[in-house]
Amino acid sequence: MRPPATDPTSRAPIPALIALALLLALGPAMLVADRGAGSKRTPAATLGDLARRAGCQLREFEDGAMRTNPPVTGSFVERIRARDGSYAGRKPPSPMATIHALLHGRVLIQYRADIRDGELRALDKLARRDTEALLLFENQTQMRARVAATAYLSVMTCPRVDRPTLRALDAFRARRRGFGQSF
Repeated sequence: MRPPATDPTSRAPIPALIALALLLALGPAMLVADRGAGSKRTPAATLGDLARRAGCQLREFEDGAMRTNPPVTGSFVERIRARDGSYAGRKPPSPMATIHALLHGRVLIQYRADIRDGELRALDKLARRDTEALLLFENQTQMRARVAATAYLSVMTCPRVDRPTLRALDAFRARRRGFGQSF
């Protein structure tokens, strides 16, 4: 004799019911705890904050023609190009090539000719860590600042090269890489 058949829909899936009960009981508590932890987090510093902490000046996206030294826009010839990377201790790319790179979304880090060897080594190390869409070279426009970072319509000038400045330059590279005229 066979045992009586049972209806499969009459058996409750016990593990699923336990999981559902736990989720309903703990879900709101976990949500409240997560919101509380989120309010204690420090917000990410803005690029302007990082620049100020380093003693740098940041200028961005001003109305009209933005006239800066070094330049953040200008004319170029399509066939005059510069490769990404560090030109520290080498002949810098032409101004026309650097404007072309800038308009295609590159970040340019420039330094004055009178920069100290230790400062140049620190800039070169920063540039070589990630050369994608970045050029490091000696400035050719007689800029006043010791070091400057430019992207399309954005410039950060700094009076020295130290840890806070390197942090600000690295943030500028990360946050302004890819700015350009999208052509």
